[in-house]
Amino acid sequence: MITSTTIAAIATPAGRGGVGIVRVSGEDANTILKALVPDWPDDTASHLLRLSQIRNLDGELIDESLAVFMAGPNSYTGEDVVEFQCHGGPIILRRVLDATLNAGARIAGPGEFTRRAFLNGRLDLTQAEAVADLVNATSESAHQLALEHLQGALGDEIRRLVEVLLEAIVLVEAAIDFSHEEHVYQIEAEEVGQRLDEVYEQLTELREKFDHGRRQREGVRAVILGPTNAGKSTLFNALHGTRRAIVTDVAGTTRDYLEEELHLGGTAVRLVDTAGLRTTDDSVESIGIARSRQLGRDADLVIWVVDRSAGLGEEDRTQLAQLADQKRPTVLVLNKADKPDAFTDDDRRLLQRFEYRFETALDGESPRGLQELTDAIADIAAELTSGEGVLLSRARHLEGVVDALENLDRARQGLDMAMEHELIAIDLRDALDALGKITGKVDTEDILERIFSDFCVGK
Repeated sequence: MITSTTIAAIATPAGRGGVGIVRVSGEDANTILKALVPDWPDDTASHLLRLSQIRNLDGELIDESLAVFMAGPNSYTGEDVVEFQCHGGPIILRRVLDATLNAGARIAGPGEFTRRAFLNGRLDLTQAEAVADLVNATSESAHQLALEHLQGALGDEIRRLVEVLLEAIVLVEAAIDFSHEEHVYQIEAEEVGQRLDEVYEQLTELREKFDHGRRQREGVRAVILGPTNAGKSTLFNALHGTRRAIVTDVAGTTRDYLEEELHLGGTAVRLVDTAGLRTTDDSVESIGIARSRQLGRDADLVIWVVDRSAGLGEEDRTQLAQLADQKRPTVLVLNKADKPDAFTDDDRRLLQRFEYRFETALDGESPRGLQELTDAIADIAAELTSGEGVLLSRARHLEGVVDALENLDRARQGLDMAMEHELIAIDLRDALDALGKITGKVDTEDILERIFSDFCVGK
C-alpha cells in the first residue's frame, strides 16, 4: 500500500440532485468519519451503510444521510475509504467536504482516487484509463469497450504476452550463463523463437485492429467534402437535426470546419462540415480549404457531396478517382436531385465505381433521400467499429505495441543470425518494457524471480 495523506472530494457532478457523495481515502479516513459522525459505533462492519447525522467539528448538524466505511485493501483505492452519501444540494456537499478538510483531509487532485487505485495495485493503467472512458462514454460501443477494459480484458492479454516473453528472456539469460555448454543454446534458440513468434503474431493482430477500438472509443470520423454550393452544410444540418451550419447561396460561406457528434444505432459518429474545395485567392478561405483536405485525409468515412445540376468539375473528377482507388469507405451524395443532372458519360462511369450512392434533395421541408443516407452511414459506422476479441483504444496502447514489435523483430533477426546472446536479451527486455508501459507494470524483479525459480543459475 502507498503511504500518503488522506484526500477528500465531492464524487458526484456539480449541481443539484437527489444524492451527492463526498469521498474520503487514506489512513485517516476512519478518524475523519468519527469526527463527522461522533456516535459512529466502533463495531460497525466494513462496507455497511448506516443512517447517520453528519456534523461539523463544532457539532453543528449538516445533514442526515448514509455513511459507509470501507476498509482497505478491499476498497476502490486500496486504502481505507469513507463515503458520505448526502442529499444532493451543493451547499450540503460543500459543507461536508469542508468538514472533512477541517478534520485532517486535503482536497484531492484530478483523478487522484483512481491514481491511488493504480499505485496500490487495485487497477492497472488500462483499467484506470477505462474508468475515465466509462464516465465519458457517449455511445453503446464506447460503453461496452470501456467495460471490457475495466474488467481487465486488455490488461490480461498484455500480461499473458508478457508471461510468454518472460519465458523467452529466461531462456536467453540462462543461455548466457551456460554458454560454455555448446549444446544448450541450439535447443533453447528454437524454444525462444517459438515464444517470440507467438507474441509477435498476437501483437500484430492487436495493432491491425487498433482503428476498430479507436473508433469505438472516439467515434467514427465522417467528413463531408465537396465543391462549394453543393449542399454540404445543408446536409450537415439535416443529419444533425439543427441549423448548426450557416447556409447561403454565396459560394465559400463555410470557411472553417464544424464538428458535432451523432449517435446512430449505438455508434458515435463525429460529423464534420468543411469548407468547399476550390481554387481561391482569399487567404482566409484558403486556410479553411487546406484544413478540409487534411480532415479528408484523416477521415474514417468520406461523404462527398455533388451538385447534380452542376455536374463534376476537374477537381471533383481527380478527387473522386483517387477515392475510388482507396479502400476507405466513401459515400456519394448526389444532391439537388429535383433538378436535371449535368453529368457526362465519363462522369457517370466514375460515379458508378462507388458502392454507396444516394440521390437527395435537401432544400425542401421534406428532404428526399435523407433517411436512406442516414441508414447507410449508420451501417458503415457499425462495420467500422466492429471487432472481436481484445481491442486497443488509445494511441498510447498502440505506441507500446508498435515499440514491442520493433524490438521483437530485431530479437528475431538476432536469433536467426546467431548473434551474441546479450544483444538478443537487450531487444527482448526492450520489448518487455514497451508492453509493461501499457499496463504500468514491468520490473527487473519479474525476470530475476523467474530465473531463480526456473533455473539454478548459481550452480
